[in-house]
Amino acid sequence: MTKLLEWLLGVSLIGVAWGLVTFDLLDLQLPPQYRELAWPMPVYLLVAFGCYSLAAVGYRVATFNDCEDAAKELQAQIKEAKEDLKKKGLKMNHISLEVSHVH
Repeated sequence: MTKLLEWLLGVSLIGVAWGLVTFDLLDLQLPPQYRELAWPMPVYLLVAFGCYSLAAVGYRVATFNDCEDAAKELQAQIKEAKEDLKKKGLKMNHISLEVSHVH
């Protein structure tokens, strides 16, 4: 099951439970306090999800690792690619690339 389907299943189950309690669709004879509590619940859940998302992004940004070895490897690959292109007749400028017609 994909993450999307998991989320859709969870949201739909919560939505069904909310609808049953809020609109008393099964005639459960719940006290009015439950209806008053359930009515704004989607807004509370949306705010809680937003806070969780913000905290998760903040945490991941704060604990982001620098990949110095990967950066060095990438720089070496770029240098190698430039040298290979120069051998094949590509002239490198700082602003743009030109192809020299060397036969």
